[in-house]
Amino acid sequence: MKTFPLKLRAAGPGTIPRLKPKNFDIEKFGLIFDAASIPGYGLDNQHFKSVLFAMKLNPVVFVFVVTCAVACNHDRFHADISDENVIVSLSRFEKDLFSADPALLEELIPAWKQKYGTFFQHFSYIIKLGSTEDPEFAEKLRQFVTDRTNYLVFKRTQDIFPTLDTFTMELTKAFRYYHHYFPNKPIPRIVTYISGFNQSAVTDDSLLAIGLDKYLGTQEKLYREIGIYNYLLINMYPGKMVSDCIHFWGETEFPFNDSINNLISNMIYRGRLLFFTSAMQPSVNDSVNWGFSGRGLDFCITNEKYLWTMLIEKKFLFSTDRFTIDKFILEGPFTKDFGRDSPARAAVWIGYRIVSSYMDRNRDISISGLMEETDYMKILNLSAYNT
Repeated sequence: MKTFPLKLRAAGPGTIPRLKPKNFDIEKFGLIFDAASIPGYGLDNQHFKSVLFAMKLNPVVFVFVVTCAVACNHDRFHADISDENVIVSLSRFEKDLFSADPALLEELIPAWKQKYGTFFQHFSYIIKLGSTEDPEFAEKLRQFVTDRTNYLVFKRTQDIFPTLDTFTMELTKAFRYYHHYFPNKPIPRIVTYISGFNQSAVTDDSLLAIGLDKYLGTQEKLYREIGIYNYLLINMYPGKMVSDCIHFWGETEFPFNDSINNLISNMIYRGRLLFFTSAMQPSVNDSVNWGFSGRGLDFCITNEKYLWTMLIEKKFLFSTDRFTIDKFILEGPFTKDFGRDSPARAAVWIGYRIVSSYMDRNRDISISGLMEETDYMKILNLSAYNT
């Protein structure tokens, strides 16, 4: 099982403290900008010369031209999925749970175990109730359901998500692309829930469960009350659900190979996940797929050479120090070593650029071949990445 927790500044009244099991892999989902590859982000030589000239005249023009070029390069992902027959099964656990009579939970629990399978036990761990076989489990669950804050969160999710028809339709389309590229891999069943702001999502080999309380909107009052960081709020809106689901599932199906756990391996691995997310949602804007702000992307684009050079000169790339790795790849207000104007995870953007170059220079490699490749140094070497 993998979980994807929300980072809180502090727990609000009535919320369950965030679960931190030692064996959980924690993902701070990230994003970036879909540039094709070097040289010139996939532009032909003549257009690249024009971009260079524009960059000399005005860096803002450079960013605009490159961004437009990137949009065109999404065509590389538009596979024919008309024959991909995929059915996404979605169940709304939060409705079953909070619509039930709290006095009848003992009677309902066996039916929920049957209906939701492994998710029901995962959910219990997420909200720190322990084993569902515990004699006191029903009473603990009753306390969770009748907690005022949790009920208010449930009501808000129902206001914002009275139905999930659009979400289901868009997710089905994304999984049709997934089935096209990975025909032998399973399509997970989808479950929605609320967790008292504990976990964004939980996955196992056949399950993708998404916490609706993570997507109430960037201006949601409840988020302010419980102290969620501003830099996290920009991605906590309904339109992020599908891209997050795809990213989470990609991490579940293609886990990190930690045989060489250094910064560059983490950059390439996470950059590959961003490439994967775009491939599964080729019609979706990268700012949605990846979650960088426009300003953050502009910084990465205009400072790419500086970012890469600094990582080399400071000898960070092959560092195996956990603190060093985390400060470059995890979420935050900015990347300290790149300056306060930089976005967090700017190094992951570089990782994406490496992966994009690798795919552009090795056209015989499919997306499935990319995702199955666990030799990150091979990807780096064959990318011929050079800013």
